Amino acid sequence: MRKPVRVRAGGVIVSAASIALMTAPSALAHDVVISGSPANGEVVEEFPSKLSLEFSGQPQEGFNTLALSRISDGQPEVLYSGEPQLDGQWVSLDVPSGLDTQPGDYRIGFQIVSSDGHATKGMTTFTYAPAGSEVSPVASETSGESGESTLQPENLDDETRSNMNLILAVLGVVVVAGAAFAALARRKKSEDLDDDMGEKE
Repeated sequence: MRKPVRVRAGGVIVSAASIALMTAPSALAHDVVISGSPANGEVVEEFPSKLSLEFSGQPQEGFNTLALSRISDGQPEVLYSGEPQLDGQWVSLDVPSGLDTQPGDYRIGFQIVSSDGHATKGMTTFTYAPAGSEVSPVASETSGESGESTLQPENLDDETRSNMNLILAVLGVVVVAGAAFAALARRKKSEDLDDDMGEKE
């Protein structure tokens, strides 16, 4: 008489685990920077005439933006931004002449439509140190040649955060359902023992 209850509890666990596996790729599939020109953390003697970033996937056409900023006293000052050109996994933006390109640290900010269709934001950095200047390179703030993403949580889009919260919620359901299943199993075993003892009497 208790078996249908056990089956239902087991079904809840299997269903919850399936949902977690299905939603996990959605939260982790966003493209990340794997190389660039200038490369992340690179020190250059000549200011680049073009900014290029290579992503782990092929960005889609849509609302894509690259922004060049100079970091002054720890704060970024946007010098130029525009819609980049897409070429496979590469995203590029020509830098106009006449910008106030002083020696120092610079940031390439990006917002792209990832190959999975979701908006992704982030940044890389480089240092402009012409010959004779004394400039210390800025610490890297995102992934470079290694391809390991170090994007800060605030750079993740709302849908990604929602997916991650959903995964955590599903895992919580799995834990609760597992505990309930174990309790039902113990109760069923106890009732079976009582029934056996009653029959012997």
